[in-house]
Amino acid sequence: MKMKNRKISFIKIEKKDGQEFFKLLKNYFKNRNIINRKFRVEQESNYILIPLIEDKTLVESLIKIIINKIAFQIISREGKLNFKFKHKTLHNTLKNEIPYEFLELIPKSYDILGTIAIVEFDKSKDLYDKDLISIKKRIAKGIIQLNSSVKTVFEKKSEIKGNYRLRELDLLLGEKNYETIYKENNCFFKLDIRNTFFTPRLVYERKRISSGNIKENELIIDLFAGVGPFSIQIAKKLQVNIHSFDINRFAYNYLKENIGLNKLKGRVIPHNIDINTLLDPTSSLGSMLKNKANRIIMNLPEKSLNFIVVACFLMKKSGGILHIYQFCERPNPIEKAKDKVNNSLKKLNWYIEEVINSKIVKSYSPKSDLVVIDLKIKFLK
Repeated sequence: MKMKNRKISFIKIEKKDGQEFFKLLKNYFKNRNIINRKFRVEQESNYILIPLIEDKTLVESLIKIIINKIAFQIISREGKLNFKFKHKTLHNTLKNEIPYEFLELIPKSYDILGTIAIVEFDKSKDLYDKDLISIKKRIAKGIIQLNSSVKTVFEKKSEIKGNYRLRELDLLLGEKNYETIYKENNCFFKLDIRNTFFTPRLVYERKRISSGNIKENELIIDLFAGVGPFSIQIAKKLQVNIHSFDINRFAYNYLKENIGLNKLKGRVIPHNIDINTLLDPTSSLGSMLKNKANRIIMNLPEKSLNFIVVACFLMKKSGGILHIYQFCERPNPIEKAKDKVNNSLKKLNWYIEEVINSKIVKSYSPKSDLVVIDLKIKFLK
């Protein structure tokens, strides 16, 4: 968003008092920036004109401090833009734009998907009060100012829920357009944030898997593929065959479109079915894929263990790689994740031959973490 010249307030002081003025600022305003750095400090004869932020209370505090120490005038005139100025954080963008008592409501992080930003406010605060909508909109404006690609900001209004893992969203600022194109690791993903699940917070995890020890011509199965972030990033790099499943028809349609958006070395075959139907003896697809997979990705952390029977049905009995994601409570979430998978496999006569990798991907809640376990599993003859 481009800044425009506009009338602002300046404090006009003699040049000889400049050093004393800045010393007073340092002593009395350590944590508050009273100078509006979006505009340039100007000079007129023996005077300097210092642009002030648009905070009446803070400016009044400044006047009380310097009134008996330095001769000054508060004047209003059009400011000259400081084109070198650029905020680096949302807090710095907004700290002089919203009342001090609301600064703690500025989110420390938010998601950006192409032209769309999605923000979540601390539910323990009173930010959901209808009287504070102007504060939320100002924060949304700050996000747009800080990120030139962002045109629209939505607010998360619910937790992820349902079989499609969707959440309710409210428009804060910009056009009510839910569709966007997101670039990640040199791949493009078209998606609808309202009707499909996608998180940019797994960017490094998807890069890790796609850059891992995957062999040419592997048969890979992505059981909860969504719009294709795992499948497409793997097929972008390697000559492999990937069967990508999702029950959500919106995700499936975007998956098909995203296959065309990216130049792939491998082949991604999309399927819009409930993966449990693969177990049906009458399923021709299930019969074709039974015990054929070299590698299976299970990124449905809430329910992945519920579908371990499908993974074992599809995996080569001689052994294959399973990437399984789970939410596990602290303490020792990784050990809990391993135990849960191991117990589920034993019931199906499979076992863990090797734990290739295990780690906490990210914190999920105050009590739990998202954990990934990369395993080599085999059928117990």
